[in-house]
Amino acid sequence: MKHYISIIILAIFLFSCNGHSKHWETLSQIESYIEEKPDSALVTLEQIDLSELSGKEEKAKHALLYSMALDKNFIDKTDFDVLQPAIDYYEDNGSATDKLRTCYYQGRIYQNLGNDALAMESFVKAISKGDESNDVLTKARIYFAQSKIYYSLCEWDNFIETNKSAASHFQEAGAYNSYANCLVGIINGYTLKDDSENALLYINECKRMLDAISSTRLAYFYSAYLVYVTKYGSKQEISSLIDEYKNAVPVTNTDWLTLADAYIQIERYDDALQSVCQYSNEPDATQEIKYKALVSKIYEKLRRFEDSLNAYKEYMMISDSTNYAIMRQDTKFVEERHNLELQTLKERESKIRVILWSALFIVILLTIIVFIRYRLKVNRMEKAIAEQETEKYRLLYLQMEEERDNLTNLLAQSEELAPDVKTAVGKRLELLNKFFTAFITNNSDIDRNASKEMEELLANKDTFMVSTKLAFAGSHPKFIKYLEDRGLTDWEISYCCLYALGLKGKEVGSYIKMRSHYNNSSEVREKLGINEHDTNLGIYIRKLLKSFEK
Repeated sequence: MKHYISIIILAIFLFSCNGHSKHWETLSQIESYIEEKPDSALVTLEQIDLSELSGKEEKAKHALLYSMALDKNFIDKTDFDVLQPAIDYYEDNGSATDKLRTCYYQGRIYQNLGNDALAMESFVKAISKGDESNDVLTKARIYFAQSKIYYSLCEWDNFIETNKSAASHFQEAGAYNSYANCLVGIINGYTLKDDSENALLYINECKRMLDAISSTRLAYFYSAYLVYVTKYGSKQEISSLIDEYKNAVPVTNTDWLTLADAYIQIERYDDALQSVCQYSNEPDATQEIKYKALVSKIYEKLRRFEDSLNAYKEYMMISDSTNYAIMRQDTKFVEERHNLELQTLKERESKIRVILWSALFIVILLTIIVFIRYRLKVNRMEKAIAEQETEKYRLLYLQMEEERDNLTNLLAQSEELAPDVKTAVGKRLELLNKFFTAFITNNSDIDRNASKEMEELLANKDTFMVSTKLAFAGSHPKFIKYLEDRGLTDWEISYCCLYALGLKGKEVGSYIKMRSHYNNSSEVREKLGINEHDTNLGIYIRKLLKSFEK
């Protein structure tokens, strides 16, 4: 028994592992500390034997964490060999955070390759797919990476806005150094846009947190601040800030080109030349245009015109080639942006289709509801009509029952009836008894036979009307004699008997199908002494019949 229990426990354990290898737990642990200890994470990841990883999910997780560790250790990848398993798997699987990070590091590789267009596409995709992720830091880094691309394209508005988004996310994550770095970017953006008012707002914001940021970020701030004061400040303000800059920023972090430009503005050209010479010891290619421009200007102020001209020629050559490269990059980026817009349009069309189908479903549902309500209403109306018909037949039944009783009493008590009246009364009584027997016994055969006889009788109008008159002559002799005394013909008396049966004027006219029905009605009224507008003929005759029953 214990043996079986052990097997069951082992099976449950294996099932709970969900097909992962022994490295799955290690990968989960690495994910928890990779932000704080990226070097340790990289070492641990490199020690994992890739052949021991199990399943696409585990390989994708390792690929993503390894790419993150490389990037955080400043190891720039220019191929997708490491990240590809994550790209393939998280395209349709994984959490919003997995998708966010994968697209971001894919964009970082494109940036390392110098392909800003595809990098931007990856970053846009990352924000879209990772919208529900709570990884605030990665979102901040995406916006900051986008800002760098916009800076290279001289799109200052987009550069400022992406830096603002990045700053907001860094601040939320408590990454104050990175937050300050974004503020410096915003200051530079507004200065380049010649928006001194907004630039000053962010300078003051940075000043409030100088004690909480690193020396590197402090150097970035003073460089941006010096650019601002050089552009908008007085010579005294520039000179004062230069002294503050040199005291606050270590020599190793000094921005010599910005310092040289400030010296030029206060006409300290020797100090400016010394500053650019400090920079020229380790020239930065990205700042080479600024360097050549400053050198040309300094030599001009020092009246070294030949050196100034040579520097200017070099500046123009570098500037033209750089502008051409930016133009090509911008063109490529515009094309890529167009593709992104097309993709967005397709996604919007897809959403519209979903909305239309949803609307159609709602319309169909409402139609069904309206139809059901209509049917319920119709059913209620039909039920009401059926109840009215039932009541009508109940009253008819009572009337027929009364007529049967009268005719039965007539035949039982009177021996003086004329033979033809007696025969008509007998036949009518027989027919009525058949209907009552069918009703009481629920016998459809009797009912069908009685109905057939009634149909045949009704089909022969003259016979039916004569039969009706004879039946009334036997059951209501005073009523018939009154009509005869008024001068009504036999046919007119039969006509009145139809009303006495309970038929309405329209029903009488429909039954006898005579165009002269209206004329007959008028003649009967005249003989009975009632005006056309006095009362309804049917009502009058039925009241007259009841008056002779008393």
